[in-house]
Amino acid sequence: MPRYSLEIRKAAIAAYKKTDYKVAVCKEFNISRVTLDAWIKLEEETGSLQPKPAQKRGAPAHIKDWNAFVEFVKNTKFQNISDLQPLFEQRFGYSVSYAVLVRAIHVLGMRRRKGRFYA
Repeated sequence: MPRYSLEIRKAAIAAYKKTDYKVAVCKEFNISRVTLDAWIKLEEETGSLQPKPAQKRGAPAHIKDWNAFVEFVKNTKFQNISDLQPLFEQRFGYSVSYAVLVRAIHVLGMRRRKGRFYA
């Protein structure tokens, strides 16, 4: 997805306000109609054409307090890493992905033998 400079955005909006014809503005600036509509909506909502800051989505990609996590894992009995996910969320107040927990358990050097608990 191409990024457009603030000057191009302002020029496109000015041309739209002058002509009130979206198709001509889109052809002139080589932008899509959806992009122009988004810029118009952005200007109506915020009064500016500055892009909104991106919001992070999903679970954090890391464990925030490593020492507390190490203590938690040592004191918690679990057979599968998937069993650890709800316990982790309950203990720390935020969730992390299964992959983050797998990586963390392996960094700690913990392995599971078939049918046994992690140790």
